[in-house]
Amino acid sequence: MADKKFYGYAGRWAFVNLSTGEVAIKEADPELYRLLIGGRGIQAYLIYQHLKERGALKDPLSPASRIIVGNSSLNDTAVPTAGRGSCSFISPFTYSPAEKEWLERRTPVFGLLTHSSCGGLFPNMLKRAGFDQIIIDGRAEKPVRLLVVEGKVEIIEAEPELFEEINGHRVLRRASETTDFLSRKHPDSSTVCAGPAGWNQVAFACLTNDYHRNFGRGGAGAVFGSKNLVAITAYGRELPEFYDREKFLEKSKAVDESVKKHVHDPSWTASFRPETGTTWWLDRAFNGGYLGKKGGYLPWHNFDEGYFDPELYRKVSTAAFLEIAGKHKVCNRCRHILCTRSAAVSSGPYAHEGVRPEFETIALWINCCLTDRDGIFYLNHLCNEFGVDTMTFGSVMAGAMELREKGFWPFSDGPEFGNVESMIRALEEIVYQRNDVGRLLARPTDLVIDELIKSGARARPEEIVRCLTTAYAGLGYAGIEPKVFPGMFAAYATSNRGRGDHTYAWTIQAEEGGLSGAENLAAYVAGSQTGKALTDSLGLCDFFTEDFASPDFLEMYSAATGIEYTAESLKECGRRIYTLERYVNNMQGRSRQYDEFVPPKFTEPLTAGPQAGKAVDPAYHREILDAYYRQWRWTNEGLVPAKLLEEYRIEKP
Repeated sequence: MADKKFYGYAGRWAFVNLSTGEVAIKEADPELYRLLIGGRGIQAYLIYQHLKERGALKDPLSPASRIIVGNSSLNDTAVPTAGRGSCSFISPFTYSPAEKEWLERRTPVFGLLTHSSCGGLFPNMLKRAGFDQIIIDGRAEKPVRLLVVEGKVEIIEAEPELFEEINGHRVLRRASETTDFLSRKHPDSSTVCAGPAGWNQVAFACLTNDYHRNFGRGGAGAVFGSKNLVAITAYGRELPEFYDREKFLEKSKAVDESVKKHVHDPSWTASFRPETGTTWWLDRAFNGGYLGKKGGYLPWHNFDEGYFDPELYRKVSTAAFLEIAGKHKVCNRCRHILCTRSAAVSSGPYAHEGVRPEFETIALWINCCLTDRDGIFYLNHLCNEFGVDTMTFGSVMAGAMELREKGFWPFSDGPEFGNVESMIRALEEIVYQRNDVGRLLARPTDLVIDELIKSGARARPEEIVRCLTTAYAGLGYAGIEPKVFPGMFAAYATSNRGRGDHTYAWTIQAEEGGLSGAENLAAYVAGSQTGKALTDSLGLCDFFTEDFASPDFLEMYSAATGIEYTAESLKECGRRIYTLERYVNNMQGRSRQYDEFVPPKFTEPLTAGPQAGKAVDPAYHREILDAYYRQWRWTNEGLVPAKLLEEYRIEKP
């Protein structure tokens, strides 16, 4: 054991001020690592401190915004899935900046604290370059990129070759072209970059590394674009040092064997991932396959139904996507889980080689009534190239399709249910801001509603709102029909990164297994959110199968970092992180009003399939919220008491 302050971590943070061109490299705070672990937890604290000095960030695309890219203690170690990085910022999409009559004068929300997780090589290469976090403030006068190499960070003027002219406007090239250019210029490096959507500040643009790995939801790409920041390229050879190397290797081997055992156990859902990836959820949601029950909750026609014609479904089923799947294409440091595979369509208008789309992408495009598998595959490729979050794009498209179908659409052209080509056209219009349709749909939903009302659309405001499930600063609902599971709807409602997010808590297996009752559902959601805060802060994947409270994991972590936790003290870190994020969101305007909002169409019962008759019950949802706030010890208005921050040692008494 060396006498050293940081084990597992690089121990350095770089503060980059693009307005002044200054870079300050600082030693990390060991006590913050003990309290908040790393990754998502540390980033929440750094954004909290930023807002504490300046007040609420009322424009997430202003120079006053802060975006952070980084990693954590277990990144680039032998632990399976230890390749996930973190990106945190205030989202430009979860944005509702004024009281509206059509929102019954609900409190403005100025963008929520968003954390995005991403695999690939970049997070681990950033750590090899000597940094745990890159904290970016301000706005550059000219387009720039960051180069992070072996303990140094440079701000470099972006090369002209990274741009092209389209429709008379200078715009960033596609993500693959930017990556290829910077890889040639800096051999053996890894790059995370904005695409043309981010450069044009599309509110749901993402950041891309390794061609198809994305810091996805919330609009990180738009924040890069607002800062005139093209990319971050990292290269280094510094590997983590461990507090007790021999014990770490011993315990990490035990954890590895346990993960492997679970993947080979057909009673675990992890067993499906090496073959089907996340697409196994398609069959489970539609017809109850893969250890499911009765299905009937795969969204269709902008969440109006959870079931549709089985003949149409077969075209986009789990088996259909297996037919085009190729070899595994996994994240750095992934073993056993192996959820991502290459894919190829050999002929027709959508012929291409790439990667198989994920369940949530496919599900939300099925929600647009797309049943053209090859078209879905190609559209996924375009989103990766342009830097567009596929899930939010699906939500935006479904809403626009319904507006057009009902005659509320003020344009002669636009996306149509079931029409892949109309979605491709709309995607390009949004990315390149080619026309009024693209400029409108690139904006946060509440601003879209304002524009539609002003345009004289032949609809009352409430009719427009009914079509748009992302109203009132929603992030966009995921690929599980919200009407079916009250616990999942509570998870959607209370996710820190925005209403509709599925990653912070997932209740489907538990509810299919019989979990019910407001208190039980609230406890399950809060417990899941605690666990996910730990997963992201440790630098691990959602599909990591092991229990952080197990003796092997705790001993392994202590051997890696020299930081000892009990099962309870580690869980307290998760609760501390989630509560801190919630407090930041309170600063940004979030309260019970936001959590309680039920998109109007979700109160309308399903009429088809095995879940027919189900809908969101607003009264029951409020009951779950009451129990949920008690679980967290927040006020009944969803506010974090200052004394709780003191108890969690975020603030001194």
